[in-house]
Amino acid sequence: MSISKWELIETLERIAPRELAEDWDNSGLQLNLPGNQVERILVTLEVTGAVIKEAVHKGADFIVAHHPLYFSSLKNIDSNNIIGNYTIDLIQNHISVFSAHTNFDRAPRGNNAYLASLLKLEDIEDFEDFGQGYMGLLGQLPQGRTLKGIAEELAGLLGIRQEDIRLVGDPQRQISKVGLCTGAGMDMLPAAALSGCQLLITGDVKYHDAVKAREMGMAVIDGGHYGTEKIFSENMAAQLKELLENKVEIFVTEVDGNPFDFI
Repeated sequence: MSISKWELIETLERIAPRELAEDWDNSGLQLNLPGNQVERILVTLEVTGAVIKEAVHKGADFIVAHHPLYFSSLKNIDSNNIIGNYTIDLIQNHISVFSAHTNFDRAPRGNNAYLASLLKLEDIEDFEDFGQGYMGLLGQLPQGRTLKGIAEELAGLLGIRQEDIRLVGDPQRQISKVGLCTGAGMDMLPAAALSGCQLLITGDVKYHDAVKAREMGMAVIDGGHYGTEKIFSENMAAQLKELLENKVEIFVTEVDGNPFDFI
């Protein structure tokens, strides 16, 4: 089984149109190696050394990642740095790489929409309606929940430990309207407050932003960057399988994990 590389790229851009990406982003084809056919695809949040080894082990010739392999311009490929090493390994093993980053965050069935569906949010609105450049969604819970209850449910939905989640606000506070932005979305806090949200769910919350949220009377759930975006792999793989109809083998990574350890 195989498909053309260009059919795969066309399918990826149907799932996450490139025009949805931020100007600063580098979504799209990251590494394009010779050959027009793709037989096995590995889907992952991040390209790491372990993921490349997994791709080689599974015979994948194409990696679809959320985070771009290349963010800044490359001036050289040096085996003495991490990205250089990755690039050499990928070329030697004939593995091309594609990234669907902020365009997938914004996509109709992308990260934010997927998390909203897991939480069963209703009357969903887009943060972009409240200001250009905002990225995320807001909506109503089917029924009011405590902040603690939402955090516990979120841990189960995302497949992360409850102790990896941080809260800002009274754990017993009743919440009905929620904003969310997977990854790092504290920039959405003012828009969330103005739109009537009582809670913002995101990751990478900094100390001063947490202080600001508390002073504003906003509750925050910090599920971590990895924790709120690990859903990319299962979601993207499912959409690719749906659209490509078993024309090609698609694997979800088994080794991509949280870079943080806890004591």
